[in-house]
Amino acid sequence: MTASKRLTALDALRGVAALAVVAWHWQHFFAISGSWQAGWTRSMQPFYWLLKPLYIQGWAAVDLFFVLSGFVFFWLYSESIRDGRMRMGAFALMRFSRLYPLQILALIVVAVLQSFYFARVGSFFIYQDNDWRHFILHLGLVQNWWPNMRQSFDGPSWSVSIEVLLYLIFFASCRLGLRAGWRSLFLAIAAAPLMWLDEHICRGMIGFFMGGVAYAVWNDLRSRPAAVFFARLTATLSMMGWVVLLLLLYRESPWLEGGELNVGFLYAFDYLLCPLTVLSLALYESVSTRRFTRLAFLGDISYSTYMLHFPLQLLVVLLALRLGVAPAFFMQGWVMLAFLAMLVGLAALSYRTFEKPMQDMLRGRRRRPYAIPAE
Repeated sequence: MTASKRLTALDALRGVAALAVVAWHWQHFFAISGSWQAGWTRSMQPFYWLLKPLYIQGWAAVDLFFVLSGFVFFWLYSESIRDGRMRMGAFALMRFSRLYPLQILALIVVAVLQSFYFARVGSFFIYQDNDWRHFILHLGLVQNWWPNMRQSFDGPSWSVSIEVLLYLIFFASCRLGLRAGWRSLFLAIAAAPLMWLDEHICRGMIGFFMGGVAYAVWNDLRSRPAAVFFARLTATLSMMGWVVLLLLLYRESPWLEGGELNVGFLYAFDYLLCPLTVLSLALYESVSTRRFTRLAFLGDISYSTYMLHFPLQLLVVLLALRLGVAPAFFMQGWVMLAFLAMLVGLAALSYRTFEKPMQDMLRGRRRRPYAIPAE
């Protein structure tokens, strides 16, 4: 892949989605003692009125990852897989080299830190199923391939496990002739009943293949004479959708109750708003001279931001226990900002000094430009 195979707006969106999940998990600091603080409410969290939508529904930002992955994978790989130029071994190596090194590092770090936490508190922090069986499943990145598997160790990695499953389905489907567009839409619709079997797998399937739909529409519209009109139209519709969602969140609409069990919200979000958002950003960048280069680095470090935020939380919680710090300390705005600064710095360091070097080594390249899409 080359630098031209990059849409910086989508990189920026990936980074923003990762930070949204970090905000959603801020509530973990109410449980630093091993049990949730009595009487805690979301309104106690820092910058509540600014971040209220993320404190209520930030978990759904993961669905943007799936749509973005689908868009990028159909764009970069579908044709070469379909015509046989991309072999399974090469595809697996590319994905392994991108995901696995940091996955293993985070798994080991969390396992060690959780052992210290358990020794002090008598239970694990947030995710309780931290035994050898789950450790082995994490090693194979298959920890969430079975219905209703609970999160364990570095809990947020459940989505990485689903991504790996999606890669296998994507590769096999492309070899059988899958093209982005109506066929990927059919797969996305066919995945809807999976919501009653396992909502994580269902969200991954819908999001990934709706990403393929978004790619097909973008690929068709970007070269049309009316591309600018379509870019403005999709951007307007996307912004209207987000405004409606924000209004519903701020008003705490009953329609959004139920969290991850709210099937109506998930279908609307995954089938409509997420792919429309990705499509509008891709079209906007295609027809304009503006690039989101200053924010694109958030895409580069999005994977490390996502994978390292819980280990960093766990480390900070261990320090808090040692120093006798109460949950109220973490509900101060400056503490959140300091944590985010530390996380972004750590993620950038991880990307530059660990992830990229490991990726290049595993792929057999010593040097490669950093202007490569974070696929």
